[in-house]
Amino acid sequence: MSAKNETGMLKGEPDNRQSQSILVVDDDESVGNLIVKLLERAGYRSFLRLDGQSALEVIKEGKLDLVITDLRMPGMDGIELIRKIKDINEKLDVIVITGYGTMEIFIEAMREGARDFIIKPIEKDQFLNAIDRALHRKELEESLLARTQQLVQAEKMATVGVLSAGIAHEINNPNTFIRTNLQLMNEYIKRLRPRLDDLSVEKNVKSAREIILKEFPEMINEALKGTERIQKIVAGVKHYAHKGDGGFAENVDIREVIGHAVTLVRARLRKHITITESYLNLKEIKGEFSKLEQVFVNLLVNAADAIEDKVKTKRAEGDTGFMGLIDVSATVIEGDDLETVANPEYLILTFYDNGPGIAQEKIKKIFDPFFTTKPVGVGTGLGLYISYEIITQHGGEITIQSEPGEGTAFIIKLPVEGASVKKQSEKSE
Repeated sequence: MSAKNETGMLKGEPDNRQSQSILVVDDDESVGNLIVKLLERAGYRSFLRLDGQSALEVIKEGKLDLVITDLRMPGMDGIELIRKIKDINEKLDVIVITGYGTMEIFIEAMREGARDFIIKPIEKDQFLNAIDRALHRKELEESLLARTQQLVQAEKMATVGVLSAGIAHEINNPNTFIRTNLQLMNEYIKRLRPRLDDLSVEKNVKSAREIILKEFPEMINEALKGTERIQKIVAGVKHYAHKGDGGFAENVDIREVIGHAVTLVRARLRKHITITESYLNLKEIKGEFSKLEQVFVNLLVNAADAIEDKVKTKRAEGDTGFMGLIDVSATVIEGDDLETVANPEYLILTFYDNGPGIAQEKIKKIFDPFFTTKPVGVGTGLGLYISYEIITQHGGEITIQSEPGEGTAFIIKLPVEGASVKKQSEKSE
Protein backbone atom coordinates (compact mmCIF):
# COMPACT_ATOMS: atom_id res chain seq x y z
CA MET A 1 0.00 0.00 0.00
CA SER A 2 1.12 3.60 -0.58
CA ALA A 3 2.41 5.39 2.48
CA LYS A 4 0.59 8.44 3.84
CA ASN A 5 2.22 11.56 5.20
CA GLU A 6 1.36 13.08 8.57
CA THR A 7 -1.60 15.01 7.13
CA GLY A 8 -3.25 11.82 5.91
CA MET A 9 -2.51 12.52 2.23
CA LEU A 10 -0.99 9.86 0.03
CA LYS A 11 2.64 10.63 -0.78
CA GLY A 12 2.87 12.26 -4.15
CA GLU A 13 -0.78 13.37 -4.08
CA PRO A 14 -1.20 17.13 -4.72
CA ASP A 15 -2.03 19.01 -1.49
CA ASN A 16 -4.38 21.96 -1.94
CA ARG A 17 -5.76 21.87 1.58
CA GLN A 18 -4.39 25.30 2.49
CA SER A 19 -6.74 26.82 -0.08
CA GLN A 20 -9.80 25.08 1.40
CA SER A 21 -11.80 26.70 4.22
CA ILE A 22 -13.90 24.73 6.70
CA LEU A 23 -16.32 26.22 9.22
CA VAL A 24 -16.96 24.28 12.43
CA VAL A 25 -20.21 25.01 14.30
CA ASP A 26 -20.47 23.64 17.85
CA ASP A 27 -21.84 25.25 21.01
CA ASP A 28 -19.27 23.35 23.09
CA GLU A 29 -16.20 25.54 22.66
CA SER A 30 -13.72 22.93 23.93
CA VAL A 31 -15.01 20.31 21.45
CA GLY A 32 -15.12 22.88 18.65
CA ASN A 33 -11.53 23.97 19.27
CA LEU A 34 -10.44 20.34 19.31
CA ILE A 35 -12.00 19.79 15.86
CA VAL A 36 -10.42 22.98 14.52
CA LYS A 37 -6.96 21.91 15.72
CA LEU A 38 -7.45 18.49 14.17
CA LEU A 39 -8.34 20.09 10.84
CA GLU A 40 -5.45 22.58 10.99
CA ARG A 41 -2.95 19.80 11.71
CA ALA A 42 -4.30 18.04 8.61
CA GLY A 43 -3.52 21.19 6.61
CA TYR A 44 -6.98 22.80 6.31
CA ARG A 45 -7.89 26.41 7.04
CA SER A 46 -10.61 26.19 9.67
CA PHE A 47 -12.37 28.31 12.29
CA LEU A 48 -15.10 27.98 14.87
CA ARG A 49 -18.51 29.52 15.52
CA LEU A 50 -20.49 28.67 18.65
CA ASP A 51 -24.04 29.14 17.33
CA GLY A 52 -26.03 28.91 14.13
CA GLN A 53 -26.69 32.64 13.72
CA SER A 54 -23.03 33.67 13.82
CA ALA A 55 -22.24 30.76 11.51
CA LEU A 56 -24.75 32.06 8.94
CA GLU A 57 -23.00 35.44 8.89
CA VAL A 58 -19.78 33.69 7.82
CA ILE A 59 -21.60 31.52 5.28
CA LYS A 60 -23.18 34.60 3.66
CA GLU A 61 -19.68 35.85 2.80
CA GLY A 62 -19.44 32.90 0.39
CA LYS A 63 -15.81 31.89 1.01
CA LEU A 64 -16.28 28.40 2.44
CA ASP A 65 -15.71 24.93 1.03
CA LEU A 66 -17.35 22.89 3.79
CA VAL A 67 -19.38 23.24 7.00
CA ILE A 68 -19.17 20.81 9.93
CA THR A 69 -22.00 21.28 12.41
CA ASP A 70 -23.25 19.75 15.63
CA LEU A 71 -26.93 18.79 15.62
CA ARG A 72 -27.95 19.62 19.16
CA MET A 73 -27.38 23.33 19.83
CA PRO A 74 -29.43 25.89 21.79
CA GLY A 75 -31.45 28.36 19.72
CA MET A 76 -30.92 27.24 16.15
CA ASP A 77 -30.29 23.50 15.99
CA GLY A 78 -28.27 21.71 13.31
CA ILE A 79 -31.28 20.75 11.20
CA GLU A 80 -32.48 24.35 10.95
CA LEU A 81 -28.93 25.52 10.24
CA ILE A 82 -28.59 23.06 7.35
CA ARG A 83 -31.88 24.28 5.93
CA LYS A 84 -30.75 27.92 6.08
CA ILE A 85 -27.33 27.05 4.62
CA LYS A 86 -28.98 25.45 1.62
CA ASP A 87 -31.16 28.54 1.16
CA ILE A 88 -28.00 30.67 1.02
CA ASN A 89 -25.78 28.31 -0.98
CA GLU A 90 -27.27 25.05 -2.17
CA LYS A 91 -23.86 23.74 -3.34
CA LEU A 92 -22.11 24.18 0.03
CA ASP A 93 -21.64 20.72 1.58
CA VAL A 94 -22.45 20.07 5.24
CA ILE A 95 -21.18 17.25 7.48
CA VAL A 96 -23.16 16.53 10.66
CA ILE A 97 -21.28 15.56 13.81
CA THR A 98 -23.04 14.59 17.06
CA GLY A 99 -22.98 12.27 20.02
CA TYR A 100 -26.71 12.17 20.63
CA GLY A 101 -28.24 11.49 17.24
CA THR A 102 -30.84 8.90 16.33
CA MET A 103 -31.25 7.36 12.90
CA GLU A 104 -34.42 9.45 12.38
CA ILE A 105 -32.46 12.67 13.04
CA PHE A 106 -29.68 11.63 10.66
CA ILE A 107 -32.20 10.80 7.95
CA GLU A 108 -33.83 14.21 8.43
CA ALA A 109 -30.41 15.90 8.24
CA MET A 110 -29.56 14.05 5.01
CA ARG A 111 -32.96 14.95 3.56
CA GLU A 112 -32.29 18.63 4.29
CA GLY A 113 -28.99 18.38 2.42
CA ALA A 114 -26.28 17.07 4.77
CA ARG A 115 -23.57 15.23 2.83
CA ASP A 116 -22.35 12.89 5.61
CA PHE A 117 -22.49 12.36 9.39
CA ILE A 118 -19.97 11.41 12.07
CA ILE A 119 -20.65 10.03 15.55
CA LYS A 120 -18.82 11.37 18.60
CA PRO A 121 -16.36 10.49 20.03
CA ILE A 122 -14.44 11.37 16.88
CA GLU A 123 -12.10 8.81 15.41
CA LYS A 124 -9.34 10.79 13.69
CA ASP A 125 -8.83 8.77 10.48
CA GLN A 126 -12.56 8.25 9.92
CA PHE A 127 -13.15 11.97 10.44
CA LEU A 128 -10.42 13.12 8.04
CA ASN A 129 -11.50 10.56 5.44
CA ALA A 130 -15.04 11.98 5.56
CA ILE A 131 -13.65 15.51 5.09
CA ASP A 132 -11.48 14.40 2.16
CA ARG A 133 -14.42 12.61 0.51
CA ALA A 134 -16.66 15.65 0.75
CA LEU A 135 -14.07 18.08 -0.60
CA HIS A 136 -12.88 15.72 -3.33
CA ARG A 137 -16.48 15.13 -4.41
CA LYS A 138 -16.95 18.89 -4.63
CA GLU A 139 -13.87 19.21 -6.86
CA LEU A 140 -15.13 16.40 -9.10
CA GLU A 141 -18.59 17.98 -9.34
CA GLU A 142 -17.08 21.36 -10.27
CA SER A 143 -14.86 19.71 -12.88
CA LEU A 144 -17.82 17.75 -14.26
CA LEU A 145 -19.92 20.91 -14.39
CA ALA A 146 -17.19 22.76 -16.29
CA ARG A 147 -16.82 19.90 -18.77
CA THR A 148 -20.59 19.64 -19.18
CA GLN A 149 -20.81 23.35 -19.94
CA GLN A 150 -18.04 22.95 -22.53
CA LEU A 151 -19.94 20.02 -24.07
CA VAL A 152 -23.19 22.00 -24.18
CA GLN A 153 -21.44 24.94 -25.84
CA ALA A 154 -19.64 22.67 -28.34
CA GLU A 155 -22.94 21.05 -29.33
CA LYS A 156 -24.52 24.48 -29.66
CA MET A 157 -21.76 25.69 -32.00
CA ALA A 158 -22.03 22.45 -34.00
CA THR A 159 -25.71 23.26 -34.52
CA VAL A 160 -24.76 26.78 -35.68
CA GLY A 161 -22.52 25.07 -38.23
CA VAL A 162 -25.42 22.92 -39.42
CA LEU A 163 -27.62 26.00 -39.76
CA SER A 164 -24.94 28.25 -41.27
CA ALA A 165 -25.75 27.58 -44.94
CA GLY A 166 -29.42 28.40 -44.41
CA ILE A 167 -28.56 31.46 -42.30
CA ALA A 168 -26.20 32.74 -45.01
CA HIS A 169 -28.94 32.24 -47.61
CA GLU A 170 -31.49 33.98 -45.39
CA ILE A 171 -29.16 36.98 -44.97
CA ASN A 172 -28.27 37.07 -48.64
CA ASN A 173 -31.91 37.47 -49.74
CA PRO A 174 -32.58 40.83 -48.00
CA ASN A 175 -29.01 41.91 -48.74
CA THR A 176 -29.62 41.37 -52.48
CA PHE A 177 -32.87 43.31 -52.21
CA ILE A 178 -31.13 46.21 -50.45
CA ARG A 179 -28.41 46.29 -53.11
CA THR A 180 -30.99 46.25 -55.91
CA ASN A 181 -32.91 49.15 -54.38
CA LEU A 182 -29.74 51.21 -53.95
CA GLN A 183 -28.81 50.58 -57.60
CA LEU A 184 -32.31 51.67 -58.66
CA MET A 185 -32.03 54.83 -56.56
CA ASN A 186 -28.72 55.58 -58.23
CA GLU A 187 -30.36 55.24 -61.64
CA TYR A 188 -33.24 57.48 -60.55
CA ILE A 189 -30.75 60.15 -59.45
CA LYS A 190 -29.19 60.13 -62.92
CA ARG A 191 -32.65 60.64 -64.41
CA LEU A 192 -33.43 63.40 -61.92
CA ARG A 193 -30.46 65.62 -62.72
CA PRO A 194 -31.65 66.96 -66.11
CA ARG A 195 -35.16 67.50 -64.73
CA LEU A 196 -33.87 69.42 -61.71
CA ASP A 197 -31.79 71.63 -64.02
CA ASP A 198 -34.98 72.95 -65.60
CA LEU A 199 -37.84 73.13 -63.12
CA SER A 200 -39.59 75.73 -65.20
CA VAL A 201 -41.09 72.85 -67.17
CA GLU A 202 -44.13 71.51 -65.33
CA LYS A 203 -43.50 67.95 -66.51
CA ASN A 204 -40.03 67.98 -64.95
CA VAL A 205 -41.43 69.19 -61.63
CA LYS A 206 -44.11 66.50 -61.60
CA SER A 207 -41.59 63.75 -62.47
CA ALA A 208 -39.11 64.93 -59.81
CA ARG A 209 -41.82 65.05 -57.15
CA GLU A 210 -42.96 61.54 -58.11
CA ILE A 211 -39.43 60.14 -57.76
CA ILE A 212 -38.40 62.04 -54.60
CA LEU A 213 -41.66 61.89 -52.68
CA LYS A 214 -43.00 58.47 -53.78
CA GLU A 215 -40.41 56.17 -55.35
CA PHE A 216 -37.52 56.97 -52.99
CA PRO A 217 -39.49 56.53 -49.73
CA GLU A 218 -40.86 53.17 -50.93
CA MET A 219 -37.39 51.88 -51.82
CA ILE A 220 -35.90 53.20 -48.56
CA ASN A 221 -38.64 51.58 -46.47
CA GLU A 222 -38.20 48.26 -48.26
CA ALA A 223 -34.42 48.46 -47.76
CA LEU A 224 -34.90 49.21 -44.07
CA LYS A 225 -37.10 46.13 -43.72
CA GLY A 226 -34.25 44.13 -45.24
CA THR A 227 -31.72 45.54 -42.75
CA GLU A 228 -34.10 44.75 -39.90
CA ARG A 229 -34.39 41.19 -41.16
CA ILE A 230 -30.60 40.82 -41.28
CA GLN A 231 -30.25 42.41 -37.86
CA LYS A 232 -32.79 39.98 -36.42
CA ILE A 233 -31.01 36.95 -37.87
CA VAL A 234 -27.56 38.12 -36.69
CA ALA A 235 -28.94 38.93 -33.22
CA GLY A 236 -30.52 35.48 -33.12
CA VAL A 237 -27.22 33.76 -33.93
CA LYS A 238 -25.36 35.91 -31.39
CA HIS A 239 -27.97 35.24 -28.71
CA TYR A 240 -27.98 31.52 -29.46
CA ALA A 241 -24.18 31.28 -29.25
CA HIS A 242 -24.18 33.06 -25.87
CA LYS A 243 -23.06 30.75 -23.06
CA GLY A 244 -25.50 32.00 -20.42
CA ASP A 245 -24.69 32.26 -16.72
CA GLY A 246 -26.28 29.00 -15.59
CA GLY A 247 -28.57 30.83 -13.18
CA PHE A 248 -31.88 29.41 -14.44
CA ALA A 249 -33.64 32.35 -12.75
CA GLU A 250 -34.23 34.82 -15.58
CA ASN A 251 -37.74 35.98 -16.35
CA VAL A 252 -38.18 34.28 -19.72
CA ASP A 253 -40.82 35.10 -22.33
CA ILE A 254 -41.28 31.65 -23.86
CA ARG A 255 -42.88 33.06 -27.02
CA GLU A 256 -39.72 35.11 -27.61
CA VAL A 257 -37.50 32.05 -27.09
CA ILE A 258 -39.53 30.04 -29.60
CA GLY A 259 -39.47 32.99 -32.01
CA HIS A 260 -35.65 33.15 -31.90
CA ALA A 261 -35.38 29.39 -32.41
CA VAL A 262 -37.83 29.41 -35.33
CA THR A 263 -35.96 32.33 -36.95
CA LEU A 264 -32.71 30.37 -36.88
CA VAL A 265 -34.20 27.11 -38.14
CA ARG A 266 -36.63 28.54 -40.71
CA ALA A 267 -33.66 29.57 -42.86
CA ARG A 268 -32.78 25.88 -43.20
CA LEU A 269 -36.27 24.66 -44.12
CA ARG A 270 -37.27 23.72 -47.62
CA LYS A 271 -40.45 25.07 -49.21
CA HIS A 272 -42.30 21.83 -48.47
CA ILE A 273 -41.99 22.32 -44.67
CA THR A 274 -44.26 24.70 -42.77
CA ILE A 275 -43.85 25.78 -39.13
CA THR A 276 -46.98 26.76 -37.23
CA GLU A 277 -47.18 28.19 -33.71
CA SER A 278 -50.06 28.32 -31.24
CA TYR A 279 -50.13 29.82 -27.75
CA LEU A 280 -52.68 29.86 -24.94
CA ASN A 281 -52.60 31.52 -21.52
CA LEU A 282 -48.85 32.19 -21.62
CA LYS A 283 -46.80 34.00 -18.99
CA GLU A 284 -43.11 34.45 -18.19
CA ILE A 285 -41.33 31.54 -16.52
CA LYS A 286 -38.15 31.26 -14.47
CA GLY A 287 -35.31 29.78 -16.50
CA GLU A 288 -32.35 30.51 -18.76
CA PHE A 289 -33.22 31.94 -22.18
CA SER A 290 -30.18 30.73 -24.12
CA LYS A 291 -30.34 27.14 -22.84
CA LEU A 292 -34.07 26.82 -23.53
CA GLU A 293 -33.44 28.22 -27.00
CA GLN A 294 -30.81 25.51 -27.51
CA VAL A 295 -33.38 22.84 -26.65
CA PHE A 296 -35.96 24.29 -29.03
CA VAL A 297 -33.45 24.63 -31.89
CA ASN A 298 -32.40 20.99 -31.38
CA LEU A 299 -36.01 19.80 -31.51
CA LEU A 300 -36.82 21.89 -34.58
CA VAL A 301 -33.69 20.78 -36.46
CA ASN A 302 -34.45 17.13 -35.65
CA ALA A 303 -38.04 17.58 -36.81
CA ALA A 304 -36.87 19.16 -40.09
CA ASP A 305 -34.38 16.33 -40.69
CA ALA A 306 -37.05 13.69 -40.00
CA ILE A 307 -39.46 15.33 -42.45
CA GLU A 308 -36.75 15.49 -45.12
CA ASP A 309 -36.26 11.73 -44.73
CA LYS A 310 -40.00 11.17 -45.20
CA VAL A 311 -40.07 13.47 -48.23
CA LYS A 312 -37.33 11.39 -49.89
CA THR A 313 -39.25 8.20 -49.15
CA LYS A 314 -42.51 9.64 -50.49
CA ARG A 315 -40.87 10.88 -53.68
CA ALA A 316 -39.25 7.48 -54.22
CA GLU A 317 -42.78 6.04 -54.02
CA GLY A 318 -44.02 8.58 -56.56
CA ASP A 319 -45.83 10.82 -54.06
CA THR A 320 -44.74 14.42 -54.78
CA GLY A 321 -47.60 16.09 -52.94
CA PHE A 322 -46.52 15.40 -49.35
CA MET A 323 -46.08 18.57 -47.26
CA GLY A 324 -44.11 18.64 -44.04
CA LEU A 325 -45.51 20.25 -40.89
CA ILE A 326 -43.84 21.28 -37.65
CA ASP A 327 -46.30 22.53 -35.05
CA VAL A 328 -45.14 24.25 -31.85
CA SER A 329 -47.70 24.85 -29.12
CA ALA A 330 -47.38 26.29 -25.62
CA THR A 331 -49.84 26.73 -22.78
CA VAL A 332 -49.77 27.23 -19.01
CA ILE A 333 -51.81 24.88 -16.83
CA GLU A 334 -52.33 24.44 -13.09
CA GLY A 335 -51.04 21.35 -11.29
CA ASP A 336 -51.92 19.91 -7.91
CA ASP A 337 -49.09 17.48 -7.24
CA LEU A 338 -46.95 19.69 -4.97
CA GLU A 339 -47.97 19.90 -1.33
CA THR A 340 -45.66 22.82 -0.61
CA VAL A 341 -46.84 25.11 -3.39
CA ALA A 342 -50.42 26.30 -3.73
CA ASN A 343 -51.74 25.64 -7.23
CA PRO A 344 -48.35 25.39 -8.96
CA GLU A 345 -48.38 26.31 -12.63
CA TYR A 346 -46.64 24.49 -15.45
CA LEU A 347 -45.75 25.46 -18.98
CA ILE A 348 -46.56 22.65 -21.40
CA LEU A 349 -44.74 22.77 -24.75
CA THR A 350 -45.32 20.40 -27.65
CA PHE A 351 -43.06 20.08 -30.69
CA TYR A 352 -44.86 17.92 -33.27
CA ASP A 353 -43.71 16.88 -36.74
CA ASN A 354 -45.44 14.71 -39.33
CA GLY A 355 -42.22 12.91 -40.21
CA PRO A 356 -41.69 9.14 -40.33
CA GLY A 357 -41.93 8.63 -36.55
CA ILE A 358 -39.60 6.60 -34.34
CA ALA A 359 -39.67 2.86 -33.66
CA GLN A 360 -40.55 1.90 -30.08
CA GLU A 361 -37.23 0.15 -29.44
CA LYS A 362 -35.40 3.37 -30.31
CA ILE A 363 -37.60 5.63 -28.17
CA LYS A 364 -36.15 4.04 -25.01
CA LYS A 365 -32.66 5.17 -26.05
CA ILE A 366 -33.55 8.52 -27.60
CA PHE A 367 -32.13 10.61 -24.72
CA ASP A 368 -28.99 8.50 -24.27
CA PRO A 369 -25.69 10.27 -25.06
CA PHE A 370 -24.30 9.53 -28.53
CA PHE A 371 -27.44 7.67 -29.61
CA THR A 372 -28.74 8.92 -32.95
CA THR A 373 -31.17 7.76 -35.61
CA LYS A 374 -29.28 9.76 -38.24
CA PRO A 375 -26.75 8.28 -40.68
CA VAL A 376 -23.10 7.94 -39.62
CA GLY A 377 -21.34 11.31 -39.83
CA VAL A 378 -24.57 13.29 -39.51
CA GLY A 379 -25.07 14.82 -36.06
CA THR A 380 -23.23 14.17 -32.80
CA GLY A 381 -25.84 12.14 -30.97
CA LEU A 382 -25.69 14.66 -28.12
CA GLY A 383 -28.49 17.08 -29.02
CA LEU A 384 -31.36 15.25 -27.31
CA TYR A 385 -29.19 14.16 -24.38
CA ILE A 386 -28.19 17.78 -23.74
CA SER A 387 -31.80 18.89 -24.22
CA TYR A 388 -32.90 16.35 -21.60
CA GLU A 389 -30.24 17.62 -19.17
CA ILE A 390 -31.22 21.27 -19.69
CA ILE A 391 -34.91 20.57 -19.10
CA THR A 392 -34.05 18.55 -15.98
CA GLN A 393 -31.92 21.44 -14.68
CA HIS A 394 -34.99 23.65 -15.10
CA GLY A 395 -36.93 21.26 -12.84
CA GLY A 396 -38.91 20.01 -15.82
CA GLU A 397 -39.59 16.85 -17.78
CA ILE A 398 -39.34 15.96 -21.47
CA THR A 399 -41.12 12.96 -22.93
CA ILE A 400 -41.73 11.62 -26.42
CA GLN A 401 -44.74 10.16 -28.19
CA SER A 402 -44.27 8.67 -31.63
CA GLU A 403 -46.01 6.38 -34.06
CA PRO A 404 -44.01 4.95 -36.99
CA GLY A 405 -45.31 6.48 -40.20
CA GLU A 406 -47.44 9.08 -38.41
CA GLY A 407 -45.04 11.52 -36.75
CA THR A 408 -43.41 12.44 -33.45
CA ALA A 409 -44.24 14.78 -30.58
CA PHE A 410 -41.82 15.93 -27.88
CA ILE A 411 -43.68 17.18 -24.80
CA ILE A 412 -41.93 19.45 -22.29
CA LYS A 413 -43.31 20.26 -18.85
CA LEU A 414 -41.65 23.19 -17.04
CA PRO A 415 -42.59 24.68 -13.65
CA VAL A 416 -43.47 28.35 -14.19
CA GLU A 417 -41.63 29.28 -10.98
CA GLY A 418 -38.51 27.42 -12.05
CA ALA A 419 -36.39 24.61 -10.61
CA SER A 420 -37.05 25.72 -7.01
CA VAL A 421 -40.60 24.34 -7.29
CA LYS A 422 -39.26 20.87 -8.12
CA LYS A 423 -36.84 21.02 -5.16
CA GLN A 424 -39.65 21.93 -2.78
CA SER A 425 -41.58 18.91 -4.10
CA GLU A 426 -38.63 16.61 -3.42
CA LYS A 427 -38.34 17.86 0.16
CA SER A 428 -42.03 17.24 0.80
CA GLU A 429 -41.86 13.59 -0.28
